[in-house]
Amino acid sequence: MTTAYEALGEAKIRAILEALYDQLFVDPMVGFLFEGKDKAHIVEEQLPLTCAFLGGPQRYAGKPLPEAHAALPLLPGHFDRRHHVLARLLEQHGVPEEAKRTWLRVDQGLRTSVLAAGAEARGKTHQ
Repeated sequence: MTTAYEALGEAKIRAILEALYDQLFVDPMVGFLFEGKDKAHIVEEQLPLTCAFLGGPQRYAGKPLPEAHAALPLLPGHFDRRHHVLARLLEQHGVPEEAKRTWLRVDQGLRTSVLAAGAEARGKTHQ
Protein backbone atom coordinates (compact mmCIF):
# COMPACT_ATOMS: atom_id res chain seq x y z
CA MET A 1 0.00 0.00 0.00
CA THR A 2 1.31 3.42 -0.97
CA THR A 3 1.48 6.08 1.74
CA ALA A 4 0.16 9.58 1.14
CA TYR A 5 3.77 10.75 1.26
CA GLU A 6 4.77 8.32 -1.50
CA ALA A 7 1.77 9.39 -3.60
CA LEU A 8 2.71 13.06 -3.33
CA GLY A 9 6.42 13.43 -2.63
CA GLU A 10 8.11 16.16 -0.65
CA ALA A 11 8.14 18.72 -3.49
CA LYS A 12 4.36 18.56 -3.95
CA ILE A 13 3.75 18.67 -0.21
CA ARG A 14 5.98 21.77 -0.01
CA ALA A 15 4.11 23.40 -2.91
CA ILE A 16 0.78 22.77 -1.20
CA LEU A 17 2.04 24.13 2.14
CA GLU A 18 3.41 27.23 0.40
CA ALA A 19 0.06 27.78 -1.34
CA LEU A 20 -1.76 27.17 1.97
CA TYR A 21 0.19 29.80 3.85
CA ASP A 22 0.09 32.23 0.92
CA GLN A 23 -3.70 32.09 1.26
CA LEU A 24 -3.85 32.02 5.06
CA PHE A 25 -1.64 35.07 5.43
CA VAL A 26 -4.18 37.19 3.49
CA ASP A 27 -7.36 35.37 4.50
CA PRO A 28 -9.99 37.74 5.95
CA MET A 29 -10.86 35.28 8.74
CA VAL A 30 -7.43 34.13 9.90
CA GLY A 31 -4.88 36.43 8.29
CA PHE A 32 -4.54 38.53 11.45
CA LEU A 33 -3.09 35.47 13.23
CA PHE A 34 -0.10 35.60 10.89
CA GLU A 35 0.73 39.30 11.21
CA GLY A 36 4.45 39.70 11.82
CA LYS A 37 5.12 36.01 11.21
CA ASP A 38 7.73 34.59 8.82
CA LYS A 39 5.84 32.61 6.18
CA ALA A 40 8.93 30.80 4.88
CA HIS A 41 9.85 29.73 8.42
CA ILE A 42 6.34 28.38 9.04
CA VAL A 43 6.49 26.33 5.83
CA GLU A 44 9.94 24.98 6.80
CA GLU A 45 8.56 23.93 10.20
CA GLN A 46 5.39 22.45 8.74
CA LEU A 47 7.14 20.47 6.00
CA PRO A 48 8.80 17.74 8.13
CA LEU A 49 5.75 17.56 10.40
CA THR A 50 3.38 17.09 7.47
CA CYS A 51 5.68 14.68 5.64
CA ALA A 52 6.06 12.54 8.76
CA PHE A 53 2.30 12.47 9.37
CA LEU A 54 1.78 11.40 5.76
CA GLY A 55 4.22 8.48 6.10
CA GLY A 56 7.47 10.09 5.02
CA PRO A 57 10.89 9.54 6.57
CA GLN A 58 11.20 13.10 7.89
CA ARG A 59 11.02 13.79 11.60
CA TYR A 60 9.64 16.95 13.13
CA ALA A 61 12.09 18.53 15.55
CA GLY A 62 10.20 21.74 16.28
CA LYS A 63 8.18 22.79 19.29
CA PRO A 64 5.26 20.62 20.40
CA LEU A 65 2.10 21.89 18.68
CA PRO A 66 0.46 23.30 21.82
CA GLU A 67 3.63 25.24 22.58
CA ALA A 68 3.98 26.47 18.99
CA HIS A 69 0.42 27.84 19.12
CA ALA A 70 0.46 28.99 22.76
CA ALA A 71 0.45 32.73 21.99
CA LEU A 72 -2.43 32.54 19.49
CA PRO A 73 -6.01 33.06 20.72
CA LEU A 74 -7.33 30.37 18.38
CA LEU A 75 -11.02 29.58 18.21
CA PRO A 76 -12.62 26.53 16.60
CA GLY A 77 -13.65 28.66 13.62
CA HIS A 78 -10.02 29.59 12.96
CA PHE A 79 -9.05 25.94 12.87
CA ASP A 80 -12.03 25.12 10.66
CA ARG A 81 -11.12 27.90 8.24
CA ARG A 82 -7.57 26.60 7.88
CA HIS A 83 -8.90 23.07 7.36
CA HIS A 84 -11.34 24.32 4.70
CA VAL A 85 -8.60 26.20 2.82
CA LEU A 86 -6.39 23.09 2.98
CA ALA A 87 -9.17 20.87 1.62
CA ARG A 88 -9.77 23.27 -1.27
CA LEU A 89 -6.05 23.39 -2.09
CA LEU A 90 -5.69 19.61 -2.01
CA GLU A 91 -8.48 19.47 -4.58
CA GLN A 92 -6.93 22.24 -6.71
CA HIS A 93 -3.54 20.50 -6.67
CA GLY A 94 -5.07 17.25 -7.88
CA VAL A 95 -4.11 15.27 -4.80
CA PRO A 96 -5.29 11.64 -5.16
CA GLU A 97 -8.41 10.89 -3.14
CA GLU A 98 -6.77 8.51 -0.64
CA ALA A 99 -3.88 10.91 0.03
CA LYS A 100 -6.35 13.78 0.41
CA ARG A 101 -8.44 11.81 2.93
CA THR A 102 -5.32 10.90 4.90
CA TRP A 103 -4.02 14.49 4.99
CA LEU A 104 -7.40 15.89 6.05
CA ARG A 105 -7.87 13.17 8.69
CA VAL A 106 -4.43 13.88 10.16
CA ASP A 107 -5.05 17.62 10.06
CA GLN A 108 -8.39 17.20 11.85
CA GLY A 109 -6.65 15.01 14.43
CA LEU A 110 -4.50 17.98 15.46
CA ARG A 111 -7.55 20.06 16.34
CA THR A 112 -7.64 19.25 20.06
CA SER A 113 -4.00 20.05 20.79
CA VAL A 114 -3.98 23.22 18.67
CA LEU A 115 -7.22 24.55 20.15
CA ALA A 116 -6.18 23.73 23.72
CA ALA A 117 -3.30 26.14 23.25
CA GLY A 118 -5.73 28.74 21.90
CA ALA A 119 -7.95 28.49 24.94
CA GLU A 120 -4.93 29.00 27.17
CA ALA A 121 -3.82 32.05 25.14
CA ARG A 122 -7.31 33.58 25.38
CA GLY A 123 -7.28 32.99 29.13
CA LYS A 124 -4.02 34.90 29.46
CA THR A 125 -5.42 37.94 27.62
CA HIS A 126 -8.30 38.22 30.10
CA GLN A 127 -6.23 38.08 33.30
